[in-house]
Amino acid sequence: MKKTALLLSLILFVCCGITFSSCGCSKDTTSNFYDICVTYDETEKVLSGYETVTFKNDSENAFNELKFNLFGNAFRKDAKFKPILSGQDLTAYYNGESYGKMEVSAVEFDGEKIAYSIGGEDENILIVKLKDTLYPEESVTVKIYFSLHLANVLSRTGYNDKTVNLGNFYPVLCAVENGAFKECVYYAIGDPFYSEVADYKTSITVSSNLTVCSSGELINATEKGDKKTYSYTLKKARDFAFVLSSEFDLLTKTENGVTINYYYYNDLTPKDTLDISVKAIKTFSNAFINYPYKTYSLCQTGFIEGGMEYPCLSMISDALTDKAVIEEVAVHETAHQWWYSLVGNDEISHAFLDEGLTEYSVVLFYEKNPEYQVTRTELIGTAHKSYSTFCSIYDKIFGKKDTSMLRSLKEFSGSYEYVNIVYIKGALMFDYLRTAVGDTAFFNGLKKYATDYSYKIATPDSLVGVFEKIGANTNGFFKSWFNGEVIL
Repeated sequence: MKKTALLLSLILFVCCGITFSSCGCSKDTTSNFYDICVTYDETEKVLSGYETVTFKNDSENAFNELKFNLFGNAFRKDAKFKPILSGQDLTAYYNGESYGKMEVSAVEFDGEKIAYSIGGEDENILIVKLKDTLYPEESVTVKIYFSLHLANVLSRTGYNDKTVNLGNFYPVLCAVENGAFKECVYYAIGDPFYSEVADYKTSITVSSNLTVCSSGELINATEKGDKKTYSYTLKKARDFAFVLSSEFDLLTKTENGVTINYYYYNDLTPKDTLDISVKAIKTFSNAFINYPYKTYSLCQTGFIEGGMEYPCLSMISDALTDKAVIEEVAVHETAHQWWYSLVGNDEISHAFLDEGLTEYSVVLFYEKNPEYQVTRTELIGTAHKSYSTFCSIYDKIFGKKDTSMLRSLKEFSGSYEYVNIVYIKGALMFDYLRTAVGDTAFFNGLKKYATDYSYKIATPDSLVGVFEKIGANTNGFFKSWFNGEVIL
């Protein structure tokens, strides 16, 4: 997600310690598979349908149940954890209070209904009881019937005057961590979820007046009466999302076999937004590893933050009107296609791994595209000023400051602290690392990180280990940054 923290921090100023995992581990094959078929009711604001999910047990433990995140339940009236920060709720719920929910009506195995329950810390987990124990290397397929009732809210999931945002719209398999399913609590700060890669086959039926922006590659579109059904595929992706609108215009460009789409409705310079996104794909492919998917789509939408990333799809808030701001957000969200989409991480426990590196990738983009007249010196200088101001404010208010990076989303006091530690300090860490090891080692390390952990879940130790493996003695460097010992 984009908080516009570096280039725009002077314009849009956002007034239990976590231990390392021993490895970066997850499925690096596509043993999981989703076949999703849904219909959107434009009048009732309800998405309903089913998903057939295949899960392969790649852990060393046996399972008697499967667990799925029900992210849509965060929008319930009685939710324990609200999905919108209190200081943003009046803007996000611009028409007043509105609520949503995700309901599961049945779960089947081999055509027969099986037992399930709703649990978790905030009624946010679907627990499916398996008829037989699932041992390592075995697979199981279940079919889940569900409906998603949307709130009128400017969020990842919800509807507004111009668009319908369908991020995290389906029951999502919990990632397996240390032989157990990791449940995600939907905190209002940051991006409170992460998941493992899977292959996707999806179809969505909508009113014919709606245009669909999707994560996947369009395979087929059929029209019947006043409805239209779009079918997509997407391989080795961390999740899947849609944005719907009757307002969209579309610009498309193909570069090196990748089709880049821009869906918009009030951008005064849409060609420039598309062009900078194309340049970002090319720049990051050269700097890291090649963009591996066939499509990439950006879309303007109603959203409370600057932007939001999903595999092959990025949301850009329609509240942004400044050309430079829109372009910088487009670059940031495009960088997330490498840091989050390809190289996954636990965004609840280690948010700086993707956000900090994504924010620094913005610095790299402008450095490698000087025609935009934004320099590394300018961006890093702005980051230093913002971070110093944050430290000074926290010293004055609390008499101390906590600059440690190894902490969960729930441990941040608010958005201001989160942005400065995760985005700004994260970006500064990578710039200092680059200075310490030199450009050759730095870029070799990032390429190796992207190569070794594509389609996996990386941890802080994964990042440290990559640079150690290429001969850069950085263990002490990273420790001082992670623990908050470094003084800037």
